[in-house]
Amino acid sequence: MNMKRFSFLLVAVIIVSGSVSAQVFKRQKHELSIFAGGGLSTLQYDLQTGKHKNGIGLQAGAGYAFFFQPRWGIRTGLEIEQFRANASLKNFSDSYDVKGATPAGNYTFSYTLDSYDETQQALYFNIPLMLQFQTGRTLKMYAAAGGKVCFPLKATARTKKHGLVTTGYFPEEGRTYDDLPQYGFGEYEYLKDKTGLDNLKLHFMLSAELGLKWKIIKNNDLYTGLFFDYGLSNTQSVNDKTFVQSPMVADKPNMSPFIESQVAGKPVTGEILPLAVGLKFRFTFLR
Repeated sequence: MNMKRFSFLLVAVIIVSGSVSAQVFKRQKHELSIFAGGGLSTLQYDLQTGKHKNGIGLQAGAGYAFFFQPRWGIRTGLEIEQFRANASLKNFSDSYDVKGATPAGNYTFSYTLDSYDETQQALYFNIPLMLQFQTGRTLKMYAAAGGKVCFPLKATARTKKHGLVTTGYFPEEGRTYDDLPQYGFGEYEYLKDKTGLDNLKLHFMLSAELGLKWKIIKNNDLYTGLFFDYGLSNTQSVNDKTFVQSPMVADKPNMSPFIESQVAGKPVTGEILPLAVGLKFRFTFLR
């Protein structure tokens, strides 16, 4: 084979290869997907009193990616993410003054709790924006990083209280009432409740993924990887409710969720930062 013929064949191979690569990239630069994942997914916060436990949550949604280069793309989408956490305390007591609540005048409301347990669940609607890098052919490695805007959809607190005892001390009478159920003073062995959380707000998260991208069939891939979401801003707007509220005229004392409450004039919780680490599976449709 002479040099001219070899050069001609080499140029032809390069042109054909480039054309095929361009067609493949053209076909695969848009990527639609659905995904689901789960793992540690919690509301992270410090407690003024009591213990905090992390929870397990899930996420799911649909995504779109545009690859402006074979290795580089921008990813966005819509997703739902769930966070869970638990707070508990034992042998807790507090008291505060209540003014002008009854005809008998001001009084000091006191309470003790043998134990208290609260499980929080928060559901967010997220819009992610991430930059993705990938390398390889049939089996690719990928990494993505960016952020999410997170809108609260629904949040609840399930509470269990054991051994709640409330009393009212009236200084004008010099008397403490501990068995006056019409005013909420007495013993309550077990209380269970489910309450909506009103004070969660929009927040921002740092997000990252790392894993493998498997070619399944011609137009479909499967991502398997680790994900990490970290809240950059406090998702709690205010902590301004009294934990155990003076009942005034009621059958039993009212209680506010831990993460919305104050004790001794201070919020029970500090900043609430969502945190999630786990496994994610993404199935793609190439167009």
